[in-house]
Amino acid sequence: MSKLIASLTLAIGLLTPTATIYAQDHHDRPAHTWNDGENDHWHQFLKETKRKDHEWAKSTKREQAAYWKWRDQHR
Repeated sequence: MSKLIASLTLAIGLLTPTATIYAQDHHDRPAHTWNDGENDHWHQFLKETKRKDHEWAKSTKREQAAYWKWRDQHR
């Protein structure tokens, strides 16, 4: 029983730094930012996904998330 506890403690101790580094890396990534260059891409996204043309400011959070996912795939 004590070998099991020792093994689990060792495993947790070895995995904790890896999980911490991953969490920091994921958290430190810059958020997507809108700039003037995105406007053309936005209208291309709307066209390709057969959505009604409208400005970014009038889009929903769900639509914005879909756009950024699309944009990441088209860089």
